[in-house]
Amino acid sequence: MKVLQFPLAKISIGFLLGIVIAQLFKNTTSIAFGLLIFCLALLTFLFFQIKKKPKLTIYFGLTVVFTSIVVGVCSLSIQNQTTNSKHYLHQLQNSNDANTAQLIVKEKLKNTYNNNRYVANIISLNNKESLGKIILNVNKDSTANDFQVGNIILVKGDIYKNRKPNNPDQFDYGKYLENQQIYAQIYANSENIKVSPEVEKGLNYYGAKLRNTIIQNLQKAGFKQRELSVVIALILGQQQDISQDVIRDYQYAGAIHILSVSGLHVGFILLFITFLLQPIANTRKGLTIKLIVTIVSLWMFGILAGLAPSVVRSVTMFSFVAVGIYLRRSVNIYHTLLVSMLLILLFQPSFLFDIGFQLSYIALFFIVWLQPLLKSIWSPENKIVTYFWDIITVSFAAQIGTLPLSVYYFHQFPGLFFVTNIIILPMLTIILAIALFVIILAKSSLIFKKNE
Repeated sequence: MKVLQFPLAKISIGFLLGIVIAQLFKNTTSIAFGLLIFCLALLTFLFFQIKKKPKLTIYFGLTVVFTSIVVGVCSLSIQNQTTNSKHYLHQLQNSNDANTAQLIVKEKLKNTYNNNRYVANIISLNNKESLGKIILNVNKDSTANDFQVGNIILVKGDIYKNRKPNNPDQFDYGKYLENQQIYAQIYANSENIKVSPEVEKGLNYYGAKLRNTIIQNLQKAGFKQRELSVVIALILGQQQDISQDVIRDYQYAGAIHILSVSGLHVGFILLFITFLLQPIANTRKGLTIKLIVTIVSLWMFGILAGLAPSVVRSVTMFSFVAVGIYLRRSVNIYHTLLVSMLLILLFQPSFLFDIGFQLSYIALFFIVWLQPLLKSIWSPENKIVTYFWDIITVSFAAQIGTLPLSVYYFHQFPGLFFVTNIIILPMLTIILAIALFVIILAKSSLIFKKNE
């Protein structure tokens, strides 16, 4: 494949390999940083020697690839908090006594039948300074609080480390959590939780606050819970309130990707913003204003959608696309994919093990690479037929690419995906436009409220 001929592709493969090596072999930090210093010194030496001896170019290339592997190892090693002596895994009580932990709520998860669930960061454990991500499970009862992102709470409860699945072929949820740097869960009753009046205010806090305002206004407008949960997932990327029956129906129809904010949604946002900015003249100053407004708008949408791995990937990639558009330069989509992926994984290497991140990048790669090959099989003359043929080829390319992961993670493959996409995708632009308009009205409190 031509894509493998790009130097950046080889560097990317090496970087990904390094992250995988660091995940498989723990406690390699000191060795990795020693190798990194050696590689940088060797690269410097070869760089100055190439002018005298051009034959050394091949060795320089090999050293670059090896250095990218070492950088991948180092990046994940730095992010691995378990090597820190203050991580809560090193401070858990060995007895049966309950642990007391101070937490900051970072994300709200889908509730189970018995518990409200959240992702939180530990500040202290048993009166000792601590760190690490953990899942908080609060037993549902009449006094249970619905915590918000940024809440600082004091919890007394039982902490259990992730367990291996009971059945050999069962999905290993514990391993999945560990790939997200979550190594344990804490279970508590609402009466054993105290909420601090202080709140940690960050990007996630303001994003969650904005989402809550929109959701509350939509609820006042009289939206039914079933329809409201789909709208919130469609635009805001929040699937916590969708019933399992609805999710199952979308999965069987091969349309679950519509409920997950991804490149499809962010691409529409980019087109929508570009349309709104058309009145601004294409002068140097005008193009600069357009670029700044576009990138800020994309990242504001990303924050609003919760900065999930798939959202970060999509916003980062389309930010590079926007730069190419407004600088009037041709954009190589392969380079855009690779650069966005490297940039994200450099700061969040654990995203590589996120299912959504894997599915979104693989699907997009196969759309870019395989779809043109499938499209070339037949070239219909009618424009309407061509439009639907493009939808079919895009759907097939994405589903073929994600087939191995779908079978591995979910043990199923939607056979109706091409029928669903033919019906839904032409309507999705209209649906997204209307939904986005409703969200804007909800934020500005202009939406009509339900008459009591």
